[in-house]
Amino acid sequence: MLFDLSFLDKGKKWPPESELPRIRRYEENERLFLTEHAEVWAEEWKKVEAQFRKCKMKVDLVLNYHQLITKKTADFVCGDFPTIESEGDTDILVELTDRLMLAPKTYEAFIDVSRYGNGIFKHVGTSISTATPKVWFPVVSEKNTKEICFNVFGWPIGNETQLYVEIHSRGSVDQRWYELDKEKHEIGDLIKSEVSSVDPDISTVLILTNITHSSSLFGIDDYVIINSLIKHLMWRLHCVDLVLDKHAEPSMVGPESALAQDPRTGEYFVPLGNYFVQAPGENKDPKYLTWDGNLDAAYKEIDFIISQLYILSEMGQAFIDGGGQGSAESGTALKLRMVSPRIKAKRIVNLNKGAFKILLADLAKLNHIDVKYKDLSITWNDGLPVDEVEETNRLVAATGGKAIMSQYAAIKSMGKTDTEVEAELKQMQTEDATSSPYVLGTVDQNADMETTP
Repeated sequence: MLFDLSFLDKGKKWPPESELPRIRRYEENERLFLTEHAEVWAEEWKKVEAQFRKCKMKVDLVLNYHQLITKKTADFVCGDFPTIESEGDTDILVELTDRLMLAPKTYEAFIDVSRYGNGIFKHVGTSISTATPKVWFPVVSEKNTKEICFNVFGWPIGNETQLYVEIHSRGSVDQRWYELDKEKHEIGDLIKSEVSSVDPDISTVLILTNITHSSSLFGIDDYVIINSLIKHLMWRLHCVDLVLDKHAEPSMVGPESALAQDPRTGEYFVPLGNYFVQAPGENKDPKYLTWDGNLDAAYKEIDFIISQLYILSEMGQAFIDGGGQGSAESGTALKLRMVSPRIKAKRIVNLNKGAFKILLADLAKLNHIDVKYKDLSITWNDGLPVDEVEETNRLVAATGGKAIMSQYAAIKSMGKTDTEVEAELKQMQTEDATSSPYVLGTVDQNADMETTP
């Protein structure tokens, strides 16, 4: 861990040696996400070659469960962008999030939460972006290793001859440029530094996290728990594939009289399609030789590995199979089949909803939008389709058949802005007034005559 900024001094290694294992893990996970399993696990296959005295045992049958798990986890967390409500200028804030493309950036951040264990939002001024944890070097307090004092970001630039560094602290952002020896991986002289003041109440860096534990600042990625399973599954399928390929070419068995000799090469062959004259005493007809390979044990092991993969990844068989496999199901049935991944997504939301709320409040403040942190209400959706008929029937039954929402709320639930809702209600009132007939009144003339003097 890093406890001060001395790792940026002249002559120090870049990246810092204490951070190299973490960065290598990030790089490996990124390659697994990008379907480069054969290259990442090349050393593992070499060990297998030596063990079984084989050669060229490179496994090229890739099962990229890593990418699938990461994408689907992000789908369940923020595939549908959270619904934002507040007592202030909510519509303006929603328009701002659309303009800043916050929805796809949030999806990117949760992709990183799954594959790296952490996702990062970083903004200077009114712009916002996601940053890869591969270039993030947090400096923590010696008294509390969970307390970040400086968020440092750095990466080589200029053909790796310079090092660009951002140091984010409370109230300031320090941008620095250093010389960099790309052969020795050493930091050189400081070229220049630019310090920008920011509102001390605004966080320029917000860290999203997967599950953590008391002895580490960093989140645990979704890959480490399933790597050995997928590695073994790929190897077992590769072995089955080799056996099947070996016996894929058809072979024949038959009498010696079925053989013919090629006069040019002298090799014997079976002239299929011809008439074979059997020699005296031969009572066997030519036929194909069939092979019955017993792979039941291999398939049982594969089934067991896949079942463990469903359990450890918290995805479940229904998740991998895509829910109902194309069949029509009610919303309740679908959610019950998706209990495990929904619980996982809920856990990630609970770990990060506070940071996301701070992000929205800071964006509102930076853009002079009247939305306060305490007034913000954020509803996270689980990404599953909503069975509107089933949900409406449930609410109507719960209220004894009474109305469950106002016209305003019903129109608002269709995704319309406050202005659009007001215009829609006004149009409805106009149409009601136009369609309703005038009520004709009667006048009692006798009553008028009695009051006349």
